[in-house]
Amino acid sequence: MQGGSKYILPGAKEPIEIQLIDQFNRLLTGKTDLFIQIRRHQDDRYFDWSDNTFKNPSIIVTRHQALSEVSAAYSPGIYRLDAGPTHAKGFNTAVITNPGSADVYDIDVTQIGGDDATGLPQGYELCIYDLTVGLPEVIADAVWNAMQVDHRVVGSFGELVQRVAALQKENYYIDNMTYNTQGLMLTGRIRLFYTKTDANAATPGGSGQGEFATYTFTTTPTPGHPERAATARSVKEP
Repeated sequence: MQGGSKYILPGAKEPIEIQLIDQFNRLLTGKTDLFIQIRRHQDDRYFDWSDNTFKNPSIIVTRHQALSEVSAAYSPGIYRLDAGPTHAKGFNTAVITNPGSADVYDIDVTQIGGDDATGLPQGYELCIYDLTVGLPEVIADAVWNAMQVDHRVVGSFGELVQRVAALQKENYYIDNMTYNTQGLMLTGRIRLFYTKTDANAATPGGSGQGEFATYTFTTTPTPGHPERAATARSVKEP
């Protein structure tokens, strides 16, 4: 746990751990005077650990919850919120009795009674995702994991991506080619297909064989040098 912001889903449990040192940068063990308090930004109410409710601080029963040492032998100086069973090994947002929408919680750790702990984290924000607007990583995963067959609407970005892939030599068929007497290709047609099967089944001069886009190209010979191309043009047909 350190300064900054973290986003979690509503109802998730957030582990809260700190590493405690003294003024000489030595790990502190055996402390029993470390406490956590949580304030909600939206209304400046504080979490009451006695009934898991955000309240006006004047009526709170338990505003501070003690942190416990993980293991002086194996994890010296590490303390965490472990108020089981409700908040065992983390702040359990599922038990909040009066949650808001897209809550932001300010989490502070303080030493009450002693003064040998330094560098206690302050200003750590725990943010709850607003599910009404969607989760960025969930949306991104949904986009990248979407099946191609679900994005074939003509004119859509999904269809555009598939045309780009096809034009990069994935499932296309070239036909209707004409040449001048010097062997320069003058005209031709490219048809794009969604699948290998459709591309392999395409026939010269055919149409309506599963192609989802068609391009025609023309070449203009160089004056005086009909074996060379002066210009070339490719257009997408309607």
